Formats: sequence, C-alpha cells, structure tokens
Amino acid sequence: MSVVRILIALCVLTVSGCVLTGQGRLDDSPQITATEHGLWITRWDYQSPADVRKAIADAAAIGMTDIYWQVRGQGDAYYPSKLEPWGVELLKYNPNPPGFDPLEIAVRECKARKMKIHAWVNVMPMWKGKDAPRDRSHMFNAHPEWRLRDQDGNMQPLHDGYVVVNPVLDAVHDHIVGVIREIVDNYDIDGVHLDYIRYLADEIGADQLMPGDPISRALYAKQTKASSRSAQIDRTKYRRWISSRIDHLVERIDSESIRSKRGVRLSAAVWRRPEIANDRYLQNAVKWVDDGYMDAVMPMIYTDKNEQYQSDLAAWHGAVQQNKVIPGIGAYKHTNPAQTSYQVAIGDPKRFAIFAYSTIFESPNPEQKKDAASVLERKHKREALTDLIKRVGVAG
Repeated sequence: MSVVRILIALCVLTVSGCVLTGQGRLDDSPQITATEHGLWITRWDYQSPADVRKAIADAAAIGMTDIYWQVRGQGDAYYPSKLEPWGVELLKYNPNPPGFDPLEIAVRECKARKMKIHAWVNVMPMWKGKDAPRDRSHMFNAHPEWRLRDQDGNMQPLHDGYVVVNPVLDAVHDHIVGVIREIVDNYDIDGVHLDYIRYLADEIGADQLMPGDPISRALYAKQTKASSRSAQIDRTKYRRWISSRIDHLVERIDSESIRSKRGVRLSAAVWRRPEIANDRYLQNAVKWVDDGYMDAVMPMIYTDKNEQYQSDLAAWHGAVQQNKVIPGIGAYKHTNPAQTSYQVAIGDPKRFAIFAYSTIFESPNPEQKKDAASVLERKHKREALTDLIKRVGVAG
C-alpha cells in the first residue's frame, strides 16, 4: 500500500483534487463541490431481502456515499412494475412473483445510512441469449415491431449478446420514458442512472443498415427531407440522424420523467472517451451536458493500464465541466488490489464510482469466483479502498 499512501499524500489531501494533464504533470483541478464515492450494484448481486440489506450495509461500511442500484436489465423490472415483467435473474431464485420489493428495501436502507441511491436502468437492451423470454408480456414477445431490422427485413438475431430495441421509434421512446417515470414517481430515489444509452455498434454488422425497416426510413426522410430508399441513404448522415434520435430520447427522459421530481439527478454511463462515444456509439454525451439535460456523465474507463485511464479521464475533463464527470473504475480488471485505489488517487479522488459490488464484496452473483485467492483479493481491494476513502474524507 506504499504507492497508494504516497499518492494520497501528494494528491488526495488537497481541497480541489488533481488531474493529469496531457504532459503528465499534476495540476490543480477546478474546485470539487461534492464528494461522491459510488458503487454499482448489479441485478445479480441480490436474490433476497437479506442480500439487499447486506449489499447496502457493505457499501456503507467502507464509506461509499452513492449507490447505483440496477432496476432494469433487459426489458424487465427488479421492482413491481405495471409496465414490464419481473427480472428473470430474480425469478430464478424466487417464487413468481417474488414476495419482496428489492428497490423499496434498497431505498429504505440507503436513507437510513444517509446514502444516495440512483436507479440504474439499462435502456436499449431488449433481451440477451439464444432463447426468447418465456413471459409473453415481455416486450420481446409483445412488441416484435420494436426489434432492429436491416434493409432486407432481417431481425437482429438472438445471440450471446444483447438484442436491442430500435432506438429511433417514437413508441420505443414512449415506453422507456414511461418506465423511468414509473420509477421516479413511486420511489424516493436521488437519481436515475442510464446505461446502454447508445447505439450498440458492436452487436451489429458493419454492412447492415440498422435500423433499415420502412418505418424508420420513412421517419428519417420526414425529419431530414432525404430519400427513404435504402440504396440512396447516405450512411454517415443516417448515423448522425440515429444519434439525434438518441439525443431526443435523453431529452424526453429528462423533461418528462425526471424534472417533475425535484432533486432527482440524471446521469449516464458513457464510453471511455468522448470521441469514441460520439463517433462509434452515437452517444453524444457532451451535447447532453452542454444542453442542460444531463447532470453527470460517468465514463466507463475500465482498464488495467494506468496511462490509458489517465488519458481517457483527461479527455472527458477537457470536453465537459469537470465537476460533471464521475469516472467509472473497472475494479474487476485489476489483479493487483492496489491498482483500484491507485486509479482513484491519480484521477479524481473525491468523485469516482467502482464497478462493481461483486468485485470487492462477497455476493450471490453466480459468476463470482469463490476460491480462497479470489476471496483474499476482494478483501485486499476493500481494505485499500476503505483506507483511501477515509483519507479523502479527512480532506473534504
């Protein structure tokens, strides 16, 4: 832990925090107005009321201030919803429906500890895996017209990754806005956190025009005055139009679902660099912040390469106001327990979020390794983070 302690002495114990410039020099950053130590808790991390209470208590014990609690995974809900069926991961271990409300318990536990809780929503994913959902009410079954189709009418096939909704359709937007409004209206949450709020380019073939269905092309033609014929569509302009439709969805989420509830923050998990987010994933998060309908961006800088972490974070700090950037740190990438705390310290030690709970705590997550070495690694990561958070707190 000597490296971390040196960094803390140099960097953390300042009022303003610090960042690395392009020249590798440490300069004072703009004043940090709030301390936020965040933790993502996934839908695999709880299967019972006891699991929910344990997860919140664990996070509080090491000094976390903000919880990003997953409430939607793939067109399903991890709370009793009138709009979507129960999350399949929860139903594997509980009666149908479960006899408890995970989100209600999580909110109550966070409030009791004076922690903030943000409802974490996967936006674009519709389903994952090679078999369709069994629930006939699930959007995958109930709304096949919402699926992505290419110019030849071929649906995006089921596969090991996510099948996603068509991001340009008004009906899809209406549903997502409604889901988020349902959460905001019924739970005393502090924020809504959007994930997968982007074009899932890695899931789609480079030669496919997606969405390429007649309805999407007709909407494009109506809004841009361009041709709707697939052979005549300028692919670059079409991609920018898709990006503008994602922008429109984010703006609707803000104006129709969030702002009616005072004090609820809107944040988004964004790609590791602003130019990659915008160019490849059509995620124009800089615009979202600049236009005032996104309160905070959380770049997913998940890497075990410290130089990349520094460079990516500097790119976001150069693109938007620094106090609106909360760097996401991929602790699961770090085999050396000290590296997670190292990246916190060289980045923005007063504002960060750790991905994810099962990387630093024992979890019912079925993918978590349970061997002695993995348990010890998690213990060391917890201890390093606890030590760092305590020192940041002294400076705050």
